Amino acid sequence: MVNIEERQLTISTGANKFIKNLPDEQREKIRTAIELLIQNNTESLDIKRLLPYPKEFRLRVGDIRVLFKSDKEMLFIFKAGYRKDVYK
Repeated sequence: MVNIEERQLTISTGANKFIKNLPDEQREKIRTAIELLIQNNTESLDIKRLLPYPKEFRLRVGDIRVLFKSDKEMLFIFKAGYRKDVYK
């Protein structure tokens, strides 16, 4: 776990593996988006709530979706993948 400005980031094994296998350019875009998310600087990010789950969201970075749970103290990325596969 990484503690950045009092908010912990945890990434599931599957999501971490997917992100690590991406090309450098896409991986850097996702890293930047996650850093903004940790800092609660979400104005420039494409985020939507996953219904009917009140604390689950999706972050869109191009064709890639990052699914996460969030509260004041924690950010947990539980799934990442391409749009066609991530919701299955």
